[in-house]
Amino acid sequence: MSTPQDLATTLTAVSPAEYVRFVADWLRRAESLDQAPALTGSTDIDALVAAATAHAASTSGRPVPAWTDEPARFSPTMWYVGPDALFPNALVHSPLSFLLHGVLVEEDSLVSV
Repeated sequence: MSTPQDLATTLTAVSPAEYVRFVADWLRRAESLDQAPALTGSTDIDALVAAATAHAASTSGRPVPAWTDEPARFSPTMWYVGPDALFPNALVHSPLSFLLHGVLVEEDSLVSV
């Protein structure tokens, strides 16, 4: 699981509660970021994959792929899978690429163990 398409395929097969764990694992070995994955039909997954790809590119010093800026790759709302009480914390501690795509994921949650 190393390309954005691999991540998108995996996320469509798991529950939203598992998304962050799989994204964190994918970020450890993300490669071949330039190829745009097919849209999944889930706004949340498509935004999350674009955000994760942009984050992987920027943190590794690579250019952010242009496909991550396609309108279909953004969530129209701030998607957050955690408890409501932690929403403000996620808003403050999400990496910029995730915030811009409308996906709140705390940066420390993106560290795979």
